[in-house]
Amino acid sequence: MNHRILFGSYPIPRFAGIASHNFVVWTDEKGRPLYEINGGAANADGSFNYCAIRGPLTAVVTDYAKRDLVYYPEFYVRPTSRTTVLLESGYASIAARWRAAVDVAERIRLSSLRYSFLIQNSNSVATAIAEGMGLTPPSAAIGRVKAPGSHRHLVLDPA
Repeated sequence: MNHRILFGSYPIPRFAGIASHNFVVWTDEKGRPLYEINGGAANADGSFNYCAIRGPLTAVVTDYAKRDLVYYPEFYVRPTSRTTVLLESGYASIAARWRAAVDVAERIRLSSLRYSFLIQNSNSVATAIAEGMGLTPPSAAIGRVKAPGSHRHLVLDPA
């Protein structure tokens, strides 16, 4: 098996699992997560706000080799998370796409956009990350009820 880029969805228990938190993951040839990108709001200290209702919109790149759940969330490993393969290829090809994803994440962090549950949130970040890699988010993981904000195109400064 090759390395993969996956688009993930985690059903949010607070909303009866109807609404989801979307994210993007890079896995190795054995299916182990190497990196994950999550969107959301940042706390004042820069930590990830798991229960956000407001704050600066951020995109966090988790390195699974350096785990710290306060600052770098992990959703791929949760038993209720579901994923769809966006791309399967060799290491070099996946690494090049992931570099583009990290660049988009940095632009989001520097954008001064505000988090909004229905408009700009984890789902709009995941969509922007996938599109920044030249990939299309799966239709099963997006939608105004299932993933509020997933149709929102973030306005970012050009790279």
